[in-house]
Amino acid sequence: MATQQVPDKILIERFCTGSDRDALGTLFLRYMELVYGVCLKYLGQPEAAQDAVMDIYEHLNRKLPGHEVDNFSGWLYMVSKNHCLQLLRKKSNLLTVSLDDPVMQNGREAHQEDDLFDFNVPEDIADQLHHCIEQLPEKQQVCIRMFYFEKRSYADICTITELSMDHVRSNIQNGRRNLKKCIQTKQRLGSGTDL
Repeated sequence: MATQQVPDKILIERFCTGSDRDALGTLFLRYMELVYGVCLKYLGQPEAAQDAVMDIYEHLNRKLPGHEVDNFSGWLYMVSKNHCLQLLRKKSNLLTVSLDDPVMQNGREAHQEDDLFDFNVPEDIADQLHHCIEQLPEKQQVCIRMFYFEKRSYADICTITELSMDHVRSNIQNGRRNLKKCIQTKQRLGSGTDL
């Protein structure tokens, strides 16, 4: 089988087991345009985006072996976005995120049990929000970040993650509930206390 036809999962396995150290390079080349596009979107400068792409590749060398990745393109998208957000956070100590979804993307009113909320995050608890997002299951992290931070539609998220509309909606709703609980718990315990 030609290298370009080898499924992502097999290349990940080869890289993580050490049987093929070049597998990561092959895998990364498949999605380098995606990574560059994400970096350029967030950082706004081609040179900064190129530097970020190289940083992300190095990051994958360390991080990938410790993760179970079912959907590499979605996971890589999240890693790229997180890297850019961290770079931007260094430049700005204020992050405001609105976790409010009054009308679902399909046009129907949101259900009461979705436990919707407004959440404006000032500087002093921005780190708590990021910590709580990192505690979410991987698919919830991806969907939450795409929906709230990138303002992507459910349809866009379905395309990128290869999840069904129901799964995207469920991950966003469950992720939002989990974030609210996490932030409330951290606020009760104090910002210096780990969950």
